Amino acid sequence: MSMTEFTKPRHPIRVVAQRTGLSTPVLRAWERRYGVVTPSRSNGRQRLYSDADIRRLQLLAAAVDGGRSIGLIADLEPPQLEALIDEDRQMPIQPVGGRVTPDTERVALALDHIKQMRTDALEQLLMRSAVEMRPHELVESLMVPLLQEVGRGWQAGRMPPSTEHVASVAIRRFLEWVSSTNQKDQAAPLALTGTPAGQQHEFGALLAGVVAAYEGWRVRFLGPDLPALEIARAAQTMNARMVALSAVHPRLDAKGVHEVLELRRLLPTNVKIVIGGAGAEPHRGRWQEVGILSPSTFSDFRDSLQISENKS
Repeated sequence: MSMTEFTKPRHPIRVVAQRTGLSTPVLRAWERRYGVVTPSRSNGRQRLYSDADIRRLQLLAAAVDGGRSIGLIADLEPPQLEALIDEDRQMPIQPVGGRVTPDTERVALALDHIKQMRTDALEQLLMRSAVEMRPHELVESLMVPLLQEVGRGWQAGRMPPSTEHVASVAIRRFLEWVSSTNQKDQAAPLALTGTPAGQQHEFGALLAGVVAAYEGWRVRFLGPDLPALEIARAAQTMNARMVALSAVHPRLDAKGVHEVLELRRLLPTNVKIVIGGAGAEPHRGRWQEVGILSPSTFSDFRDSLQISENKS
């Protein structure tokens, strides 16, 4: 087949669906949200795809089947997609919800960049990892252990406050980038993330936003240390379908528990409330009594994001 024939638009969408295994709604959604291909139109306004379009869609479908996020691979060229697919086929598949082993090599390299305050190198490593790693691996094999090591280093005095601050800014910027990159559907349900009153550590909430974005939600980060009344006001004003809170340190005291329970009282029952983190873990029984979800891991949190049941 000549290059001219390869790029000539001649296949209707039903043929593309058969050859790629993608449904027509998915094909249209990928075109609209991510611009993965740009089909031509017949005189009757019917979509027409080329063989090159079909090949690209086949590669994207295979990469997504391997665990990749369409939002992060949509702009890759076919050779890059082929390399990712080959890599995924050679790797053992982690069971969903199973314990994920930390990627010690990437974590060590990231820590070295942090200690040397090489923020550009750190951000490049993280952005490359977002493309090369499956979504759950990025969060649980890299970001969680990396943030834990940064926290331990700061608490033990091995990491100067200036170094920790620079690293935190770079990591925060990266997490916001991953979250925004995966939010293309403006009709998707909205999740708000943040921390309750008295909680300053925001990375758990930012990671929850990344997981939710990977699962197809729109996400808005409210920030740390917010009283229940303000969170509820934001959720009602923005028509949010979920509020995901993180409480890491210190452990929620009676006032903190009251704030979270008050949030449940202020919001209608169709707005899901989720809280996680070491500071919230001891109160799981209280959360369950009022219908607040309290996942132990990000894998558990991901399982609670049933988007098909939450579209408005």
